[in-house]
Amino acid sequence: MANENSNAVDILLNKIVSIIESKNQKLKYDKTFKSTVWGKNNDGTYKISYMNQLYDVYNALGTDLDLGQSVWVKIPCGIFRNMHICGINYKKVKR
Repeated sequence: MANENSNAVDILLNKIVSIIESKNQKLKYDKTFKSTVWGKNNDGTYKISYMNQLYDVYNALGTDLDLGQSVWVKIPCGIFRNMHICGINYKKVKR
């Protein structure tokens, strides 16, 4: 009897997880990640790496960035064409 209950609970949990994952894929939310500046283009955009590819993105900071600088990049509401640099990733200095 306990084994049957355990199997029923496992089936129910798997179904709940499946429903949540399916709904989550349709949600639009911001994604922010760390990247590195690999280059600067003539139009003022910067080359950054994302998922082993280089992309040209705008810099929303209004400051010049150096090659090799670590930055935060945002994809607003999951809209890839609006990806932009939104911050500088400063490393904390241990004291």
